[in-house]
Amino acid sequence: MPILAAEWAQDDARRDALFRAWGRSVAAALNAQLAAAGERFVAEPVCVSRAECAEQIERLGREPGFAAVAVPEPQFVASARFTERLGANVLDARHGRQTAGAVLFVGADNKADSDAALAFAVRAAALVSTGAGVVIVDALPGPPSWATHLHSLTGVYPIARRPRGADTPVLAVHPVVRDGGERYAVGYHSVAPGFPLPTVPLLVRGATHLSVDLEATYLEACQAARTPE
Repeated sequence: MPILAAEWAQDDARRDALFRAWGRSVAAALNAQLAAAGERFVAEPVCVSRAECAEQIERLGREPGFAAVAVPEPQFVASARFTERLGANVLDARHGRQTAGAVLFVGADNKADSDAALAFAVRAAALVSTGAGVVIVDALPGPPSWATHLHSLTGVYPIARRPRGADTPVLAVHPVVRDGGERYAVGYHSVAPGFPLPTVPLLVRGATHLSVDLEATYLEACQAARTPE
């Protein structure tokens, strides 16, 4: 698993191509396991850059077919930090296509500054607070500053559990209810450069656990994106 040390990790186009392919590979692997559940659940890849996110927001009021609605002037305007979204979501059609589980890849934009790291952590915290299972994979260079924010929001990532040096952190959070108590059950992995990524369980809220083979899907994505392995 060379992503930590590879020079191409600094190449935006090649890095983005890998993450897009990885999201598709993970979604396909999850859908293969979801087939027995009929049409209730579907996994979809997610790859939205910060620029794409901003463009979608900026298009407000420009889409054809919608009647103009008078919007009052805001009483206050605060600064914001929109950020990229990478990975795959498991959607539950029984409840209006809500996200029931998610695999989140930490992208370069998520590590650009503290505000971006906080935005990523808020997204992860929002998902687990709804009972969705979440797997987080941070395979890019640089410290996982999002972990500090996530721990402040949810208490799931104490500093003693975080990797040292260049290791890749992989975190699996499973919301559970036992004897009336609401808890987060957490699995931690720290992967040294050159060692295979783990296979981890992904909780699908209200249904089951799925298996996410991160190494197999990563290698498949490398091939699809024509990235050196």
